[in-house]
Amino acid sequence: MNLPKVLFVVFFLSTFSVTAFCNEQLPEQDYGLPKEHVRKIKWIARFISGELAGRNIKTVTVEDFTDFYGRPSSKAKEISQELEIQLKNMPDKKFLIVSDSPEAIIKGIFLPFKDGKKFKLDISVVASGRDRIITSYTGIFKKPKTYKK
Repeated sequence: MNLPKVLFVVFFLSTFSVTAFCNEQLPEQDYGLPKEHVRKIKWIARFISGELAGRNIKTVTVEDFTDFYGRPSSKAKEISQELEIQLKNMPDKKFLIVSDSPEAIIKGIFLPFKDGKKFKLDISVVASGRDRIITSYTGIFKKPKTYKK
């Protein structure tokens, strides 16, 4: 058999196997958040990623989210960690998640409603050192029945 044809066939088959591997649906990991919240946080990460790319920001850090009074809470921290994971997994991101000397800081406030059935999430991306807001997001999350208080 002709060597160029063999190389072409090997290359052709390897591309299909890589494509099939990339398109494989991986099971969603359980981070403790409901799937609906993970999907919404992924959408927020896409939005923030686009805004950072549009402003040519190369480094960013995600701070632990807090309540209205600046106090940490486990649920707020869980949401900020999920946002950081989703930002790290963005396919075409043009920035790095760092802990020291970032160009932008992502902050968030987690506000549960009195009825306990939903909470508000305010996220802002601020240019570090200039206190200039790059972008922000405010959303209402409904608590599914499986969500622990």
